[in-house]
Amino acid sequence: MSIHFGTTGFVFERSVWQPEVLAKLESHHIAAWSGDSGARTRFGASLQQFLVAQAGTEVCVLHGRNILDLEGLCSQLERLIPVDKLARTVDGPKGLASILRSKAGTHTRTPTRHRFFLWHDADVLIRHNPELFGRVAEVIAGVSAELEYAGDGALMIQRCVYIGGPRLVQVARDEDSMLNRWADDGPGVPFWSLVTGEDSPTTALCSIDSLIEAAD
Repeated sequence: MSIHFGTTGFVFERSVWQPEVLAKLESHHIAAWSGDSGARTRFGASLQQFLVAQAGTEVCVLHGRNILDLEGLCSQLERLIPVDKLARTVDGPKGLASILRSKAGTHTRTPTRHRFFLWHDADVLIRHNPELFGRVAEVIAGVSAELEYAGDGALMIQRCVYIGGPRLVQVARDEDSMLNRWADDGPGVPFWSLVTGEDSPTTALCSIDSLIEAAD
């Protein structure tokens, strides 16, 4: 066995972790954490290099140190995904959800089949505005599930890899965080559960330190 996924993380072997992480991304978003900033940087760079080599794949890198609010996130996204106008809102016809639904990509000959967001230093927004982080994480998971199960024949797998430190792992382990459940909208079924048919978001937790130790 080369990799084990569970509620507390997974363990890698030296030469196979990138393909197996990619396989996990077929069904899960990932929260990858380490207390070592250098280890986080190496993880992100290695994963990015592997992902961009895959056919029909877009990799959108988000620099979390500059994401302190919705303006910081939107200003990066609109430079990564073509859009006429991006309103500084989470929902709405021209808000964050709308750009996440966009299938416009950078590939002119190969249709985009996978879009991956690599969100470095995701715990920066968690510290500055945990409520906003939760709303953003929920809409990323919700729209991703919506795209996957839309049934319009234009399947696109969209996932986010959140990369951060101990604060990220605390949120990822919290069953009540928006990485693990849909927000309550009052009586009845939560909005995103109704839209996607999914009972909850699916986020796997990854220990970056375990990966590096296995590779040494």
